[in-house]
Amino acid sequence: MKTKLIDYVENGPIFITGHVNPDGDALGSAFALKLFLDSQNIISDVDFDITTKLPSNLNHLPYHLISDDLKEKYNTVFVFDCGNSSRLGKYEEVVLEAENIVVIDHHVDPSFGDVQIIDPHAASTTQVLFRQFKDENIEINEEMSNCLLTGLITDTGRFQYSNTTSEVFSIAAELLSNGANLSKISENIYGSIEFNALTLQSKIIERIVLNEDLQFAHSIVFQNDYKDFQVEPEETDFLIDVVRLVKESTVALLLKEQEDGSFKGSLRSRGDIDVQKIASIFGGGGHVAASGFSSNQSPEFILEKIEHEIRKSIWLLFTL
Repeated sequence: MKTKLIDYVENGPIFITGHVNPDGDALGSAFALKLFLDSQNIISDVDFDITTKLPSNLNHLPYHLISDDLKEKYNTVFVFDCGNSSRLGKYEEVVLEAENIVVIDHHVDPSFGDVQIIDPHAASTTQVLFRQFKDENIEINEEMSNCLLTGLITDTGRFQYSNTTSEVFSIAAELLSNGANLSKISENIYGSIEFNALTLQSKIIERIVLNEDLQFAHSIVFQNDYKDFQVEPEETDFLIDVVRLVKESTVALLLKEQEDGSFKGSLRSRGDIDVQKIASIFGGGGHVAASGFSSNQSPEFILEKIEHEIRKSIWLLFTL
């Protein structure tokens, strides 16, 4: 018997969250559920552990729905796009203490949750949530459609990644029929970049290193770059897409130094190498074509480990 969201939404208070510094998929999923609950006059709170600022290229989403005053305890929690409770940041304890934890995700084998609505083959968490809405005959209005389409666009790289299937296009078509504004969403996410962030891009391009034998391209952003170019860290998420443009590469990495000296890594693959497996060696995760991780190790150590994993992956592919 399939799990139904409606079976849990009456057991309040309800909290909606996802991974630290949420992306378009986590935000889109959370806001879509929040909008549905609001339409049913079901009170809920939505928030994330946001260590910087919410990205301006996603401000077409209803940021105003984020709650200012959270409760100490919730009976039911909905967690989106987060396969490991440690990635919940400051809300990990609040989530784990809830009576009902419903995890909705498209990552492999989440490590927590009383109820798990998971499809690791789905392109985005919003795709999984869309199916759930349809299965439960929940009406998807225009605002919800914009939220769901945002996650679908960001996690397929504008429908360019290998996770883009015919179902993805069918869902996108239905969301457009419901009133989703594709041109506005796309323009905001990909068509407009702050001038200072664009100038920083040139520095990141200068730093790109290509390992031709491994078909591996990588670059790095340091904390001083944010000061020198007067750019907020959350405005640089697009830079991984610059690194992955290197034609001779099948795996791309962008390392971004954090305030505490640690590094956040974004991995992309357009070949047969599963970057989710690479990210997992640092305790990170994601999916085959796009994953991320955090590490307290030096950039040199991180690169050495990743190159070792790529060699292993190439060897396994060669021996199949």
